Amino acid sequence: MRLLRDTAIFAPCYVALDWASYIDPLGPFNITPWNPQPALAIVWMLLGGLGYLPIVFATIVVADVVVRHAPGGYAITALTAFLLAGGYAAIAWSLRASLRDAGLRTVRDLALFCGLTLAGTAIFGAGFIGILVASGQIPADAFVSAWTRFWVGDAVGILATAPLLLTAADADRRAALLRVPRSLEAVLQLSFLVALLFVIFNWIGGDPARHFYLLFLPLIWIAVRSRMDGAIIATAIVQIGVVIGIHRTPTTFSTVELQSLVAALTLTGLFLGVLVDERERAAEGLRQTLRLAAAGEMAGAIAHEVNQPLTALVNYGRSAQMLLEGTADERLRSIISKILAEAERASDVVRRLRDFFRSGTTNLQEVETLAILEAARRIGEATIDGAPITLEVERPAALPRLFIDRLQIELALRNLLANAVESLTASRRADGAIKVTAQRSGPQHVRITVLDNGPGIPEVMRRTLFQPFTSGKPTGMGLGLAVSRAIAEAHGGSLESRLTEHGEFHLVLPCAQNA
Repeated sequence: MRLLRDTAIFAPCYVALDWASYIDPLGPFNITPWNPQPALAIVWMLLGGLGYLPIVFATIVVADVVVRHAPGGYAITALTAFLLAGGYAAIAWSLRASLRDAGLRTVRDLALFCGLTLAGTAIFGAGFIGILVASGQIPADAFVSAWTRFWVGDAVGILATAPLLLTAADADRRAALLRVPRSLEAVLQLSFLVALLFVIFNWIGGDPARHFYLLFLPLIWIAVRSRMDGAIIATAIVQIGVVIGIHRTPTTFSTVELQSLVAALTLTGLFLGVLVDERERAAEGLRQTLRLAAAGEMAGAIAHEVNQPLTALVNYGRSAQMLLEGTADERLRSIISKILAEAERASDVVRRLRDFFRSGTTNLQEVETLAILEAARRIGEATIDGAPITLEVERPAALPRLFIDRLQIELALRNLLANAVESLTASRRADGAIKVTAQRSGPQHVRITVLDNGPGIPEVMRRTLFQPFTSGKPTGMGLGLAVSRAIAEAHGGSLESRLTEHGEFHLVLPCAQNA
């Protein structure tokens, strides 16, 4: 069903983009200075996998027949469609293997995306033109100009369109993208950009490429102020404006040169936007480090103060055990033993937290995943404490052992479960439910998910959710999630909140090497 649904969306969109971009072609073929439809195919296979390759091939054939009536014949159409689909799949596979984040949030990922796109389109573009030359559809002496036009068209289309599609495919990024036009400054920026496009194509006259440099001014303003999201919107607007301008203006100028300038503008905007994003993340990381350092100092002070009464409690308990030696009151001795065990456990937790905050120390050991899930069940039942909330803990048997500090991970789970219970209690649901699941997350990690059917996390709290000393509860200190994420990252894992209508947290932990 999902394949049919995705195909029903992809195929018409691809054909529509192919039709809309069939501008200033070289002959009757798909050799135009702007081709956004490859971006749609690459992003689809990048996010969904190469299993979509046959559908991409069939769609390319249909588009060539519908838009251009298969000018080279059906055999040439099938052969070139096979080459193009394979080229798109190769780019998608390379990006999937190379990118750390498909959202292009770092300079490294953006540079890889641009490099692989430019190299891939150059290679399969040469193959496409080579087929047309070999079959006599294009003169041999036109190979270079035809290849240049086709390469520029595909490269510009992918560079300008794929980042927008990748951002739209991610729920969090999509929400951030939609927030950009809500800012008055962003509206002014984008309006200035649109006005400048109108001036270049309608008022100044002549070759628009001669005045295209003017667009760099608003683009830089947008990228610096609205960062990557603003740069993506701005480059999309420029591309749409250029296409409309080409349609409305007699083609007395070189569209290939104009689209080359669009490529330069796109690369400038995207790299500037991602650099500003990285600077903001670095600054936020520094602020986070300073907050955690303050939290560490507080934790050390609290640990020192708490350890003294805990030590006294243990000593009193042992004295009581000595006094009860030889008596017949077995129940009392059992109760005192439990008090001692819990006091020593509390002392161990406090000491390990103090060491973690001061030096990042973790006492790593191999722990069965089922043991951690059982601990989650025990912690959850104790936290619920009679509230009208059901707890379900799935216990899959085929998961590997974890390599973790058990006490620290149990503390992180305690924070997640306590937050879920508090959310459900505050919402006063009569059917409150918490579910804890575990599954593999790649070859070296296990993902533990804590879900509840409460109201979820308000949008205004999402950006500061893991910041220390930021809490949505009147009596909260705002350290629980910050400490839990710090613990997860110290293990080489992660802790994330998913954007859903209910509460959902994902705790990713490393497996033991021999698991």
